[in-house]
Amino acid sequence: MISQVLSYPIADILFTLYLLVYFPFEGIRNSLVSKVPKPALPVLQSYWKQGRYILILLAVFVLVCWQEQHSASQLGLAIPPTPAGIWGLGIVLALLMTLHILGKRAESKLTPQDRITQQEKMRELPFPMPQTGVEIAAYFITMVGMTTVWEVFFRGYLLLVLTPHTGLPLTVVLAAVSYGAGHGYKSFKQFAGSIGVSLAFTIGYALTGSLWWLIVLHAAAPTMMFFAVRQLNQAKSVEVISA
Repeated sequence: MISQVLSYPIADILFTLYLLVYFPFEGIRNSLVSKVPKPALPVLQSYWKQGRYILILLAVFVLVCWQEQHSASQLGLAIPPTPAGIWGLGIVLALLMTLHILGKRAESKLTPQDRITQQEKMRELPFPMPQTGVEIAAYFITMVGMTTVWEVFFRGYLLLVLTPHTGLPLTVVLAAVSYGAGHGYKSFKQFAGSIGVSLAFTIGYALTGSLWWLIVLHAAAPTMMFFAVRQLNQAKSVEVISA
């Protein structure tokens, strides 16, 4: 085992340790610290804070890949995708269309009290929702960029560098737990749910060898959230005018 560790390129060792150890630890720590109320940042400043962190990590990651000669295809970003990845894209698109239709039907049946309850839940989001055109553009750039980067880091990269040393099953578990734990700990249900979803995504990548469909699926979450919040706000405005 020691000889296997020593055979690791140093850049891969350091970046892997960051993802497997520091990232989940910091996520849990921040979730505990965030229970203490803090002044809310302006919308654009909040996005920039998250985006700046991602840009720094991405710059380091590019250097690691250049140093260790990791290609885009090895990271699950081959164009065209694998046949299984193409099937995954088709299934994801069909799923998103179905969810959109079901969401529209469910939204039309919401009572005023249901809308109030949902608006209260929206206030618990870890990031503010955009209002202006500039904020909306910044929101999508930040969220799509973040979801893409996390897929590449915790699925494509970790499975590439760890699998030869730990085997695929253990690598899948390590990658899923580290990313899921990085979402923080608010309750056991939330914590287990984050790891469970992360495990499903990681298994999906292991089975298809393509990240493109997972990137689309992951990026769809903040996209759908934006349109759901906007729909709620529009409905609220109509109710106020009607009253």
